[in-house]
Amino acid sequence: MRATSLLCRTVAGLAVALPLGLIATLPTLPAKGGPVLDQIVERKTIRFGYRTDAPPFSMKVDGRPQGYSIDLCGRVAGAILETSGLAELTGTFTAVEVEDRFDAIEEGRIDVLCGPTTATLSRRERVSFTIPIFATGVGAMMASDAPSALADPLMNALPGSLPQDAIPNSLNGRRLGVRAGTTAESWLRAGEDGALGDATVVTFDDHRAGAAAVVGGEVDVYFADQAILLGVLARSDDVDRLQVSPATYTVEPYALAIPRGDEDLRLVLDRALSLLFRRRVFEPLYERYFGPLSLQAELFYRAAALPD
Repeated sequence: MRATSLLCRTVAGLAVALPLGLIATLPTLPAKGGPVLDQIVERKTIRFGYRTDAPPFSMKVDGRPQGYSIDLCGRVAGAILETSGLAELTGTFTAVEVEDRFDAIEEGRIDVLCGPTTATLSRRERVSFTIPIFATGVGAMMASDAPSALADPLMNALPGSLPQDAIPNSLNGRRLGVRAGTTAESWLRAGEDGALGDATVVTFDDHRAGAAAVVGGEVDVYFADQAILLGVLARSDDVDRLQVSPATYTVEPYALAIPRGDEDLRLVLDRALSLLFRRRVFEPLYERYFGPLSLQAELFYRAAALPD
């Protein structure tokens, strides 16, 4: 797909100039870094990949990439700019699909994947990940008037697990929707061999299509990362007809994905993210998309940030 080119000091409408105190803490890039980092500096361009269907992390608004992950990518690009000695650094954004996002990294079409990407061991066989940038987990979306036999086990689940009685009492025989190619699909299909009874799994190519299918009665429940479900719900015309589970059934740490084998690039990104989190410079970005920083979120970011 066609890439959107923006001057990296204004990425997706967000000024990425870093606070002076933060810049002073960032070391100058090595004269010779890793292969990808060297290419970024040599061509004076950093190439980002992003998904257009994952609000509030990455989406296309008025033809431009926006979202929490996009803004964080702008900030780390600013760190590369400020520590490389370059006068300017151009950022390009290329839309990628769930199915080909890691191919885009492996084939060298993008340098950094900015989006809601869960860091998993199997994915680390193909790409590397920065420190975590967000924590969520698989949740459920269903109609606001869903029958209690369906809704109660899912809506009252404890964080980190799906209650055992949800299988016979709720999901058995239902039509369950999920976005193809996601960890939510892997989690759901892991329960297909007997655990889900005669439930039917229906895949979608877009989260908004999955939400519409719930409204239209095509599926009984749509499973996806809870933070994305809440983002889709906030932008839906059917907000009163849908509900999202308050707890998550898994733990999904999001991170920025980069090519394997470039520890210098990962170090630059991890250092910039750690400083942003440790000094709470990221907080206005977080509040823009998620509201006030909760104590749980604050503790997560304190734990995610690495000490120098």
